[in-house]
Amino acid sequence: MFGYPMKQSFLIATFIIGICVPAVYCFTASEIEIFQLQKELEKKYGADIDFYKFLKLPKLAHSSSREITKNLRKLSKKYHPDKNKKYKKLYQRLNLATQFLANDELRKNYDYYLKNGFPDYDFSKGGFFFTRVQPKTWFIMSFIYLIAGFIHYVLLTLQSKSNKRRTEDFIKQCKAQDDTNSLGEKRLFFKQHEEDEGKELLVKFGDVYIVESDGSQTLISTDTIKDPTIFDSLLFRLPLWFWNKSLGRFVKFPSRTINNNASDSSNDKRLGSLAKEEKAEAVPRSITTTKTVSSKSGQEKKILPNGKVIYSRKKD
Repeated sequence: MFGYPMKQSFLIATFIIGICVPAVYCFTASEIEIFQLQKELEKKYGADIDFYKFLKLPKLAHSSSREITKNLRKLSKKYHPDKNKKYKKLYQRLNLATQFLANDELRKNYDYYLKNGFPDYDFSKGGFFFTRVQPKTWFIMSFIYLIAGFIHYVLLTLQSKSNKRRTEDFIKQCKAQDDTNSLGEKRLFFKQHEEDEGKELLVKFGDVYIVESDGSQTLISTDTIKDPTIFDSLLFRLPLWFWNKSLGRFVKFPSRTINNNASDSSNDKRLGSLAKEEKAEAVPRSITTTKTVSSKSGQEKKILPNGKVIYSRKKD
């Protein structure tokens, strides 16, 4: 049977998935600072807060970088910690938000997350993460699995064609050494290398056979090479392999041989009953003799097989 062994299939799947799986997205240090500040503001002022509202910008998101910087000077007159120490934490947040929005690149990143959503934070998961990306991850993995299965099927098809092509070339080489013009038998000896024990070949009437050690002959033909189907690819073989290695070892499906045995026994019974009937019918047919009984009146009385009684004529 031609086809990739299971280990080779796993190696191919790992290679394909390794190529197709995109790199894990990591947040930059600046983005993490933005997320942390946004999370602190939401915790203190509510989910609707953003940097523009927090800085009390008149034009909000339409403010220019110069206007944002100028706005901080205005807020410093009231919230600078030198004037009031209780605003120390607030002023730090105002200053940090101004730095993010005054920088065009950082502001662009902030506007992106403000529009599409900020990630959640979980220390056990390593920090910030997107919960809404999880369904898409399953979709991407499914897509990659389908692509890997399709590529594996293409590789199996190419391998099958290659095997057929090599077999055809080998058959042609053997026929080229047949001096009987496909009208007789020609014995050949084939060795792949010097250390190989070799195989005896027989070209008989245009067909090439391998002569086995027991004397039997095996036909060499491209018809014996199985064309791969989609069921031979990773799409089906990989789940089947996992099933056989896990639950398949404990779950046993009912065998059809039981039904076959039952049907065979019922057929035997039916044939046996028919044989008995034929035998029963054959017995009376084979016994066709009649019984002759002498009568007191001089007539001969005969009892037929069906039970009917007849008498012969009286003798004068």
